[in-house]
Amino acid sequence: MKKRLTILVALIIYLTLSGYSNAGEVNSVLDNAKKEGKAVMLELGSVGCRPCEQMKAVMEKLRANYKGKLEVLFVDVRKDRDTAQRFGVFAIPTQVFLDRNGKEFHRHIGYYGYEEIAPVLKKAGI
Repeated sequence: MKKRLTILVALIIYLTLSGYSNAGEVNSVLDNAKKEGKAVMLELGSVGCRPCEQMKAVMEKLRANYKGKLEVLFVDVRKDRDTAQRFGVFAIPTQVFLDRNGKEFHRHIGYYGYEEIAPVLKKAGI
């Protein structure tokens, strides 16, 4: 029993230090959104980052008001460095907006209020 616990702790430490990525999960969400004809907003941030935490309410409002049209996904860049690198994130929070075909059409760095995002989505036909 003690040996199993030691192995489990070692695995957790390894995954934490190696920058364990959930890029597969992100890819799955992006692929499904594309198949369903939905745009995507990626919120690339981190737990404990104040502006990132403030974005939670904005993301919930977007999910509610754009249900069926927009997929909203939070990516913790400390845990998913691959996705952060893929989208060229150098500062957090960064919001990346992808159209129905998966192509980036807008990017913003820092806190981004709902009232600022809505016109961007409208201009993109969402």
